Amino acid sequence: MKAAQRATAYQPDALDAAIMAALDGDLRRSTQDIAGCVDTTPVTVRRRIDRLLDAGVIGLAPLVDLYAAGYPYLLLVGISVEHYSPFEVAGRIAALPAALTVNVVLGRYDIELVAALASREAASTFLTETLPALPGVARLAPALALDVWKFRRGYQPHSATDTPEQRKLLDALDHRIVASLRQNARKSNRAVAAEIGVSESAVRNRVRRMQQEKQISFAYLQQNPGGPMNAAFVGIDVHGGSGRTVCQALSGIPEVSFVATTLGRHDLICTLNVTELEQLTQLLHERIVPIDGVKSTAPSHCLHQITHQSELGFIL
Repeated sequence: MKAAQRATAYQPDALDAAIMAALDGDLRRSTQDIAGCVDTTPVTVRRRIDRLLDAGVIGLAPLVDLYAAGYPYLLLVGISVEHYSPFEVAGRIAALPAALTVNVVLGRYDIELVAALASREAASTFLTETLPALPGVARLAPALALDVWKFRRGYQPHSATDTPEQRKLLDALDHRIVASLRQNARKSNRAVAAEIGVSESAVRNRVRRMQQEKQISFAYLQQNPGGPMNAAFVGIDVHGGSGRTVCQALSGIPEVSFVATTLGRHDLICTLNVTELEQLTQLLHERIVPIDGVKSTAPSHCLHQITHQSELGFIL
């Protein structure tokens, strides 16, 4: 059963909500600390977290930086479909290893795809061979993410004099530690060490170093809401010289979860996440369109999310 489906079967109560709030920001926060924060016992906290995890209400995987994982090329691709159902085509796309997020959308395109690739050659092959070979894929409108200004709560301003940050790649042992933590980042260093056959101190030092170097983060709790979510991809074209100003303004809007300058179909692309469709319309027309420098917008409202993985992203 998928996480979103399981989440609808169990409705968190006020104590669950308080525990989730205490976890968000530090997935490895001690049970004792959380218990003191929410005024209950450590045993209750442990049981509640296990229940939320088993029910698919939350995910406890660490966030791994795309660059550190070896995927420096992030593509945002609008896909037009002909002669097939967009849902059928989206299902085929979701099976591709490079696909991070696949949404069937209402807008200029039928599908919005976010994909991560390891090299320029891999990105080229993906766009010119892999996707066009799928039945039903008629046209592609790709964009390559350049400067990422915002990802979830993380924010990083950019200037014309910025030197690109060279993030170190995870090595083989790093990957084994991350794989062990993927199901539950709260797993102890001792348990990870026993599982992969190294010392506890090696795990502790590696985890600390990966956090310090922004290769992994335990700051984000994945929550799978039981109710509907309304989201949109918005392509934005700007007047000359306004890109940084617009990115900064977009990054200050809480409902905007991703902002990047792009090479391709638009100058910028952002994503919006709200609970009500009316909020989406209001956000677009009252908060984004009036930003000084915005020339035009092209929104794609997400009708159905076929796949979304939250373990890879940007640590800003």
